[in-house]
Amino acid sequence: MTFSPTTLGTGIAGYNFLLRTRATQQAALANSPQVARDTEHFREKLKDIQTSDQLMEDRAMLRVALGAFGLEDDLDNKAFIKKILDSDLADSKSLANRLADKRYLAFAKAFNFAGESGPQLPDGKSAEDVTRDLAAIRTADDLLGNTSLLRATLKTFDLEGDIGNTFFLKKVLESDPTDPASFARRLADPRYAELAEAFDLSDKVKDRNTVYGFASVFADAAATLETPEDLLEDETLLTEALRVFGLENDVYRPDFLDSVLRSNLNDSTSFANQLEDKRYAALAGVFDFHEMAQAALVEEPFTSTLQSFVTTLNARSEPVTTSNDFFSDIKLMLETYKFFGLPSRSNQAGYVNRILNSDRSDPAAMIHGVTDGRYLALADAFRIEEPNTDRIYPPEFADQVVTNYLDRQFEISIGESDESMRVALSMERDLGKVIGNAKGNDSRWYGVMASNLLREVFETVFQLPDSFGTLDVDRQLKELKHRSESYFGTSALEDFTDPDRMEDLRRRYLMQSNLQSSATSSSASIVLSLLSRG
Repeated sequence: MTFSPTTLGTGIAGYNFLLRTRATQQAALANSPQVARDTEHFREKLKDIQTSDQLMEDRAMLRVALGAFGLEDDLDNKAFIKKILDSDLADSKSLANRLADKRYLAFAKAFNFAGESGPQLPDGKSAEDVTRDLAAIRTADDLLGNTSLLRATLKTFDLEGDIGNTFFLKKVLESDPTDPASFARRLADPRYAELAEAFDLSDKVKDRNTVYGFASVFADAAATLETPEDLLEDETLLTEALRVFGLENDVYRPDFLDSVLRSNLNDSTSFANQLEDKRYAALAGVFDFHEMAQAALVEEPFTSTLQSFVTTLNARSEPVTTSNDFFSDIKLMLETYKFFGLPSRSNQAGYVNRILNSDRSDPAAMIHGVTDGRYLALADAFRIEEPNTDRIYPPEFADQVVTNYLDRQFEISIGESDESMRVALSMERDLGKVIGNAKGNDSRWYGVMASNLLREVFETVFQLPDSFGTLDVDRQLKELKHRSESYFGTSALEDFTDPDRMEDLRRRYLMQSNLQSSATSSSASIVLSLLSRG
């Protein structure tokens, strides 16, 4: 069943009726078969739209996308729209930037296929910004403390009702979505498990199994460890030290570990150096207990490998997420080699790089052929993964596009029965965009002249003739500003952002439009009456 809007009267009375009933009527529009199919399709398929060609090939997607920006008439103008979508927005000479109608620029900015920062919400926040916010979420508390991001996240999963239930949400977020016995998986509603899986905070807790967890545990303790006993008697520190080298099973071999930790690594016959697994010598080298004791005997200052490594790692403002991050930080790279006791190699950087970037899901990957446990420990400690190159849409992107689409479709439907009502409904949004897109007042008035809708508003209110648009643009600018000053007491378009002045503008437009419509109807009646007498 096709949606048909309900109107009651014209002018101000008709407009007030629309305001009172808009929410109900627009909900009916959203539920109409064609609109419901298109908007649901848009939400479901948006994540798969990675290129402008993919958007152009999906007519339903393109219909919603264009409609959200008031560009539905360009649905079949594919060559032109393709050029808009592929415009380089950093180039002032690109097509989207050169067009006077800024709806095209807003459309291009939203999808931003040519830019590196990815899709961008109408509020100017890009997917890169949102992704950075999401990447910073390391714990449930991080998300629960970011109200706007939490609200957007819950809206994505249709769980807005839980926004105040922080204790419950924390248990959900910290659940392991791969464990059937976890809290989120045991809930009847599958959306909670999907939420836990989206953030995978249980996996981020596993970051404690990386060098960052190690550095966090040893941050305060590194300078206090002076003997093997200091380490062996602290279960937390010992477990963390063994874990970073993949030697967890040795936690129950204190005598063996004591011999390892007391080893003089400068002596090839020492206990640790005699062991086949070189990770034990690397473990001894981290704490440097033998060297530390020697320095103490002669009262010389001493900094252990542990202290240097932890200090260097904690000095970074961001974690290492790519091999380029690792190798571009020369100090960290060298401290890491020393920490893991890696031997000198002529191609050390290249060798480590190939290990770090190995695809562990590939049985033939290089990392599966490495026999030296020290390199495997290094790779596990940093856990560098293949970066995701897919375009990522901000959480609210689909909802905002669909909302804008429904707004405009409702206005179009109203306009089919009363064009002045459509103009009245959209003038505040369109004028706001013109004001926001230009800095100078004259530039804003030129924007009004370039907008068919806004030109209609002001020419109607100012009772300007149809021929006004044929005048020189500078003459038009001068006259529009003069009449605005006379009618509203200001020629500054920015002043119309004031609700009272905007309401005055809308009221005058509706009244004048209604008068013109009545006059036209009266003239037509007179003509018909005269013709009928003939």
